[in-house]
Amino acid sequence: MADSSASSAKARVRPLLVRPGARYTCFGDGLCCTDIHVLGPLGRSERKRVEAVDPEAVVLEEGLDGAPVLRIAPDGGCHFLLPDRRCSIHAEHGPQQKPGFCRRFPVGLVATPQGGRVTTEHRCPCRTLGERPLLDPESALPSIADRRGRPKADRRVKKVRLAKKKKVPFDEWRVMEAELLGRMAEGEDPAAVLGAAPFPRLKKSSWEAEMESMVEEAIDGSAFGFAAAWFAEAVFALRDPEHRVRLPMRPWSPAFDRAEARPGAPRHAEEVFADWIADEIWALAWTDDRSFDVACADWATRLQVAREVAGWLEEEGHRADRAAAEGVMVAELIGDSEFWTDIVSLMRP
Repeated sequence: MADSSASSAKARVRPLLVRPGARYTCFGDGLCCTDIHVLGPLGRSERKRVEAVDPEAVVLEEGLDGAPVLRIAPDGGCHFLLPDRRCSIHAEHGPQQKPGFCRRFPVGLVATPQGGRVTTEHRCPCRTLGERPLLDPESALPSIADRRGRPKADRRVKKVRLAKKKKVPFDEWRVMEAELLGRMAEGEDPAAVLGAAPFPRLKKSSWEAEMESMVEEAIDGSAFGFAAAWFAEAVFALRDPEHRVRLPMRPWSPAFDRAEARPGAPRHAEEVFADWIADEIWALAWTDDRSFDVACADWATRLQVAREVAGWLEEEGHRADRAAAEGVMVAELIGDSEFWTDIVSLMRP
């Protein structure tokens, strides 16, 4: 436990810290190298390194105000994705030649007065399925380091906003956080731990209107667009039991097939959900633009969506942990999009 000086201490990246119980290593399932994500934007030096390998590999993304991104092949995979799911840049030139977002995903780093928190995202089946070793902070260093090998933080957090007009020092937040994470580690339902109602009222809008708008903009034939459709269908079904559910294809399914085939005992579905919510809290990404009470309403909503998606997949005959992992992927993917950021700004927790 940090002493009281932590509240005024400088946010730092050392020592490297991991959340107890977090497991991850890259198995090359390949989902991150597809149009489930935007493969960019590229910084100036990153663009030069990529174009030095292949001048045709960079395109300008209209949705990012013309920012340079990696080209997506007609099959939805990255321009550099090999048939065996390896990255050709990594294989032929080494990991440091890859863009930073490729090296880091799904790992991140947040500087705090306690030290550097190594974080993981759950849009990757390497994180959520199969036999995975405990996350070792030093083994994660190549992913979170700059080109000189020094840990590079995605954000710095010294205080935490609990509500609109209430901030607490980091050492006080740690006490609260430890209690929340401990309850989930002991098996309590993460929805109960969050203590927030899903689908809070939206300012001058409705959930149905927001979902219709998101689908209209997101459906573009990409894997992300299909995930947005699954998310919206879950919201419609949860809001209206009479809604006629129409589920599109799942272009991300092969990555989960590979993950499910790996050795390791199946996980309980509720463990998958609790692990995800615990990492959402630990990562502190929510501190960028929202208070904790709003974040809890956000998580409660997306947790319900993830469970709805998982239920549909279980009905189709999929293994419970695989169904939960796909549900989490859909919910986290949309939660990291501008569509969801706009919706969160309308929430009344």
